[in-house]
Amino acid sequence: MEKIFFKLRKRKGNGKLCSGTSGMVRNILEGSYSDIKIAAALVCLKHNKSPKSYKAALNVLDGYKKIPFKDENSIEIAYPYRRKNFSPYFLIASGIILSLLPRSEIKTVFHGENLPLPTTKDIFDYLDISTVSNEDSYNILKNLNIGFFNRKLFLPQLSSINHIRIDLNINDVFCHVEKYLNPLSSEYAVGGVKNNRQLLFYRDLLKERYRRFALIEDREGFPDITSSTNVYIFGDKEEIIEIDISVFKGKDFLYKKLDLSEHVSFIKDLLDKKIPEYEPLLHLNSGLLLYLKGVVNDLKEGFELSEELFKKYDYLQVLKNIQRYSEYLNYKNIYEL
Repeated sequence: MEKIFFKLRKRKGNGKLCSGTSGMVRNILEGSYSDIKIAAALVCLKHNKSPKSYKAALNVLDGYKKIPFKDENSIEIAYPYRRKNFSPYFLIASGIILSLLPRSEIKTVFHGENLPLPTTKDIFDYLDISTVSNEDSYNILKNLNIGFFNRKLFLPQLSSINHIRIDLNINDVFCHVEKYLNPLSSEYAVGGVKNNRQLLFYRDLLKERYRRFALIEDREGFPDITSSTNVYIFGDKEEIIEIDISVFKGKDFLYKKLDLSEHVSFIKDLLDKKIPEYEPLLHLNSGLLLYLKGVVNDLKEGFELSEELFKKYDYLQVLKNIQRYSEYLNYKNIYEL
């Protein structure tokens, strides 16, 4: 199989030669392969997995993104595209809290997609924060400091092979890189890893993609701080932060499977100050975003700033305002069409 796919071949049109990971990913995105050959290519790419080869895949994907906007000062939050039953999505709530920070110092960028199965539908879509254009997603970020981007809109070529990936059911190349598609060229990112092997893999994959990024240890693919853990920061500032949540009077997030309605209720109840036992974890996640951007000097200062903001405002109302603005932009967009 490797010989078939990694052999040099002429591209359509310009006659340039393409091979290896870059050529295979390009051929997949351009529709040059049949469905069967795409599936075979994905298996082949999985077999040839390395930070170098997957970095090549990211470089190819960058050339297909349909977003004319940039906001390098923003933070990309790397949630998996397949919803994780155990993830409480603290960072969505943290993004909403920090959206009211003076001087717009924290702008959070979330992206995902409604995949074919109900269990893979985006959590922010269930929160009624969906937009029908890239421009509207960018307008939300520009005006409300929190943006939700749909891959169907900014990278439709990758969406077109969803059915093959679902049927194939393997951790293909896109499972590893789609969390870091970076639609707005953010210079900061937060992701999660489940073991030291993954930590080294993503460190090498991302080290030239961001100015500074954080990887949360022992997370099953989602980036939230849910218990005592280590945070690894790489880039222009490199360090390991050991987090003991008892120091912040926190309680481990109870690991149980959450269905979609429970996910949504958890976020809303957290913002409505109905589950105070998990507020320390919320502020730890906010504190990490603040520290990563250099807004505060340490995690404790970020924790306290998040606490202070949380006491001042009705954040369930802030969520409703984001939902209404999203709805307004959608109606405006449809009306203008």
